[in-house]
Amino acid sequence: MNKTILAAIALVSVVATAAPRRDLVLVRDADWSIAARLAHHGLVINRAREEGLEVEATAEQQALVNGLGYRTDVLEQDIQALYSRNAGTLSTDAWYMPYTHYRDTMITIALNNSGFIKLETLGYSASNRPLLAMKFSDNPQVEEYEPQVHFEGNIHGDEAITFGIYCELVKYLASNYAYDTLVTRLIDEREIWVAPLVNPDGYEAHSRYNANSVDLNRNWGHNWGNSSRCGNSPMSEPETRAFMAHCMRHPFVLNASYHSGTKYLAYPWSYTRYCTIPDKPHVHFLSQRYNAHTSYPYGQGAVGMYPLNGGAKDLEYAWGSLTWSIEIHNTKWPNASEIVPTWNLNRPAMLELFHHAGKGIHGTVTDATTDEPVHAQVWVGPGDFPGYTDTTLGDYHRFYLPGTYSITFRAPGYRDTTVTNVVVPTTGDSSVTVDVQMTPDLAEPLFGFRVIYSLYVTTSSNRTYPVWALGPHDGRAYQLDNNKYICLDMNRAVHDQTGVDLTVYRSSGSGSATVKGSNDWTGPWTTLGTASSPETSFDLSSSGLDSVRFIRLDASSQFFFDAVEGVNYTGVNERPGTPVRTMLTLSTGPNPATGNHVSFSVNRAPSPGSKLTVTDATGRKVASLLFSTSDLDWDLRDQSDRQVPNGVYFARVTPNGSEPVRVILAR
Repeated sequence: MNKTILAAIALVSVVATAAPRRDLVLVRDADWSIAARLAHHGLVINRAREEGLEVEATAEQQALVNGLGYRTDVLEQDIQALYSRNAGTLSTDAWYMPYTHYRDTMITIALNNSGFIKLETLGYSASNRPLLAMKFSDNPQVEEYEPQVHFEGNIHGDEAITFGIYCELVKYLASNYAYDTLVTRLIDEREIWVAPLVNPDGYEAHSRYNANSVDLNRNWGHNWGNSSRCGNSPMSEPETRAFMAHCMRHPFVLNASYHSGTKYLAYPWSYTRYCTIPDKPHVHFLSQRYNAHTSYPYGQGAVGMYPLNGGAKDLEYAWGSLTWSIEIHNTKWPNASEIVPTWNLNRPAMLELFHHAGKGIHGTVTDATTDEPVHAQVWVGPGDFPGYTDTTLGDYHRFYLPGTYSITFRAPGYRDTTVTNVVVPTTGDSSVTVDVQMTPDLAEPLFGFRVIYSLYVTTSSNRTYPVWALGPHDGRAYQLDNNKYICLDMNRAVHDQTGVDLTVYRSSGSGSATVKGSNDWTGPWTTLGTASSPETSFDLSSSGLDSVRFIRLDASSQFFFDAVEGVNYTGVNERPGTPVRTMLTLSTGPNPATGNHVSFSVNRAPSPGSKLTVTDATGRKVASLLFSTSDLDWDLRDQSDRQVPNGVYFARVTPNGSEPVRVILAR
């Protein structure tokens, strides 16, 4: 690409009017290399053809492109008028329902199939339309220990073919449950979330954007900014915030957002072509499986198409899901007769993704003293990129190919628990269960638990990841460049107490950053001070704050952000008249054990529901046995007559509580 042309693009600013007419245009002899520059100035890129780039552009934007030396051919005058005509077309099997018809249809389907369907309103659009998501599960009103998947369509309102095939997906799952064995198994063993219409305002207006003229797929928080119509701030839009909260509540194994305008399976990253994701082998395998059904090409989004900031799939991947933007049709809003053929092409690929969500590594993370779920990070190596447990049950589900892995479970205020030599088998359902119990410890700090948002960086010179600022300080840092910022969720509030409450760690360099705190990720923000040394400590009382949960750093020069740690203060709220729960005394024998049984007893009858929980030396749960009396027998053989391996184990009673007892198996 001619450097003079690139410089000219950088200097020209195209200002969008309220409702400009857009034509479908072929930019002759242009390719993906110029697409990001054109998109930055408001041209909508559809696909690359042999003759050039197919874009949507106003008359002013076409003049800009012509002035740069490119010849443009108008393929369709007033593309929105074409979308409007196609919106009114009908086929014998499918059509583009108006929003109110769609809303009422979703409600009716859910009411008529309440045994396995639940309809949720996640929030409201900028024009106050409900944002609907349908949950398919054999127990839809209950949170279960099951892998969850989320599939959504129409984040760009004019890409209506995605809405059309999602309506077909909803109908297919609803009508085939209890009749089709595959559909029945998937709904019984998964939680499948389907959101056909992420951007109802854009759909009704036949527009790419929401009612605030924001591109919702540029508004998410991972490396946000520097994109056309990306919003006033990260996740500024009600639609983005609603689906963000949905993803935080449900740590999805797989997350797919469907698009149209070309055909491509784009996986992260979209913000950079210089770095590949740590989980590439796994997402590459699943992309191959989708390609086997559809023949859609696949690859990293920024490489196979063009770089963009603030995309949904990048933040969702940073939160632990394997994600895609799946481009399913060369025309965004084709005639309704295209809906069913496109659905039929994608249906087996969709079902296969639902199936694979059950493979890999699964388990629960609970508190060793209370047996309650722990909201924890799950770091799987090799790769070492975080996932998260479910906030309700403490379960986690990660897709991994057969192989050997190590897992570190990390939560603010708990000791790390690492399990090595975790084998995902090639046989059976190709999955392994790893349950662990984590030990709370007041000596362990609170820390950055999740990245909420970060401002875009120049990825050719900065190839660090925002998630490197998570966890306790470890020397691995996120390069927070000059005038850039990042916001972290500590997961638990850091409370003001006497002395130091927070410490920000810089791994190297001499940069500085302004440190701000709030109890809401949207602010308002209170400045705590400036971090300008390898360790900078802060006392919340000096800023007038009682507590903070969210920390934001704004760099005034290049700052290598290692971590932020908070003092782990746990207050006890004692209510008058509340009985004190005394701990049980647990005893065991024989110890060391040389046979196939170990007996346990407690000094008094445990409360109903009490369990004996046994973990190995790493904290991995080995057994959980229910007490019926004060005595209990642990059979060291399973149904296949395999034995618990020799070694050192720890047993305790939950939830009554007991001091852990060391058990030695030496057969």
